Parts: sequence; structure tokens; C-alpha cells
Amino acid sequence: MAVFELAQHSGDTHLQAKAIAKNQHIPLRFLEQVLSNLRKAGLVESVRGAQGGYVLSRSPSTIRISDILEAIEGPITPSSRFSGNEDRTHSYETGSGDDILKPVWEEVRTSVIGVLNSITIQDLCERKKEKDQQRILMYHI
Repeated sequence: MAVFELAQHSGDTHLQAKAIAKNQHIPLRFLEQVLSNLRKAGLVESVRGAQGGYVLSRSPSTIRISDILEAIEGPITPSSRFSGNEDRTHSYETGSGDDILKPVWEEVRTSVIGVLNSITIQDLCERKKEKDQQRILMYHI
């Protein structure tokens, strides 16, 4: 949401973390950690001083949701099980030990990564603009 807020003000002045936190209802201390990770990943730039703050370092159309998640959470990697417990024997395992649901979870993971790679911050800005226009139209009925 911090990147989205910066994109909404793209071309304006730098936004201070305090303003982003207030606008997006994010705890400031948490936001500062997130912004630090985003800066290290090259997604945002910070400027010190009275007129300082944060700004996107790239165009919103080139920042994908997956870029943001990887900057904050680390690489999106495959996992063989969603349970997180590799040693556990599950009822869905066949007698030979082959996991019959593993291909299904791999398809889910691949699909999720595909969606995260296909949506940019610019896409979200356009979706918000469309939603705002629909609200305006509703008031005129």
C-alpha cells in the first residue's frame, strides 16, 4: 500500500513516511521497515531534509506486485507442501510415497506467481480510478 500511495502522488513532491502511514493507516514503525526494504530493492528512493521523503525510483508501470513482495518477504520460492512440515506423513500420499496433490499445489503456486507478475502498480492505480469514477456515477442516478 505504501508503493501504491507513492504511485498516487507520482510526479508530486516527495512523501514523508508519516504522511504515507496516515493515508494508508499503516503503523509508522512498521512502514519504516517496509520502506527500508523497498529502498534496498531499488523500488523507492529516499531524500533527507525538510522537503525530503520517499518517491518511486521507477515508473509505476514497471513495478510488479511480485517485485514488492520479493523486496519485503524475499524470493517467491516453490514449497513442496503448504503445511511446512516435510517429515509428516499425510493421508494423501500413496503407498509409494508419491504425493498425489503435489502437482495440484505446484499449479496453484505457478498461477499465483503468474498473477503477481502480471499486475503492476499502474494497473492498481487505474483500477482505483475506475472505481472512483463508478462511485461518482452512482451519486448522479
